[in-house]
Amino acid sequence: MSEGTGAPGEWASRAVPPEQGQQPGALGQVPQPGQPPVPPPGGFGPPATPYVQPGAGVPPQGQPPVAPHVPSGAVPYPQPGPPPGPQPPQPQPGPPQPAQFAAWSQQPSTPPPLSANEPDWNAMADRHADESRRRKKLWIGVVVAAAVLVGGVVGAGVWINGRDKGDDPKPTAGPTTAGSPSATATPTEQALAVISDAATDKLPVDAATLFPDQTRTIDGKVWTRQVTGSTAPCSKATTGGLGLALGDDTCRSVVRATYVNGESAVTVGVAVFDNKAGADRAIGRHAGLIQGLSGTGVAMFCVTDKSGCAETHASIGRFGYFTVAGSLKQGTDQSDQLAAAAAGPLAERTKDVLLARGSRTG
Repeated sequence: MSEGTGAPGEWASRAVPPEQGQQPGALGQVPQPGQPPVPPPGGFGPPATPYVQPGAGVPPQGQPPVAPHVPSGAVPYPQPGPPPGPQPPQPQPGPPQPAQFAAWSQQPSTPPPLSANEPDWNAMADRHADESRRRKKLWIGVVVAAAVLVGGVVGAGVWINGRDKGDDPKPTAGPTTAGSPSATATPTEQALAVISDAATDKLPVDAATLFPDQTRTIDGKVWTRQVTGSTAPCSKATTGGLGLALGDDTCRSVVRATYVNGESAVTVGVAVFDNKAGADRAIGRHAGLIQGLSGTGVAMFCVTDKSGCAETHASIGRFGYFTVAGSLKQGTDQSDQLAAAAAGPLAERTKDVLLARGSRTG
């Protein structure tokens, strides 16, 4: 217990009955109603409080409450309150807020309004995008207009130039006759049309024209033209039924040349017809072979179809061209691999010479 005038609440609520033989109002006792309080000796302890009977001050039902009578000088009955000890700080009222701030605090949270001097960045961005689109469309229009203008100028210049030269901007094919080359045909087709008929092929038909090469190099081997000649009727230059295929009534002549390398020999022959139909018919009925052409320095070879010599045959335009390859050993007919290998390139060269006739004039 500490000094002071305060007293715990249990002291005020607990009554101490008088000891046996002690009168009410004695020291340490609770005085009766109407009696003055008796202080404890030494000035310690709680002050005396008047005792209030339970139910005192409670008015009957239906009447207003009556405050209990407290004698003069008596300490009031302590009321329940907060327990002793440090209490949490209570919020203190702040200074009064301005009316404008109070009004803003009651409004919903929105971005602060733009000041009069601050620019509207969103509107400026939109205007910039619109201007960029307009400039882009303008440039596209200018480029398209320039392209159309340039194209029109070029087209007009070409048309005027053609009109000045008297040329028709849309050439049309003129009438063509049978056997004459078409104006729209390729060079090869035109050459073929020329050499397909004797009426358009006016160049000479002889050994110097058909076999212009004095020598030919094939696979590193040099082949030299040794003998040339022209035979009519055509059957006298053939064997094994080729004369019948050529037909003396349609084949005009057979022009031959023999190329030699050592003891190997190849004879190239060209059968001349009036038109392409006669040449194609003869090749289609081919049989036998042409005979090897012999002469000065060249022994007889490949004169029968049983000699074992290699041969080739084909046609182009109004010509049929043939080869026969064999050996010159001891003047006997026999196969020769070197001559057989050279026969193909010599035949191809003859074809090129015949086709070139179509691009030359007689």
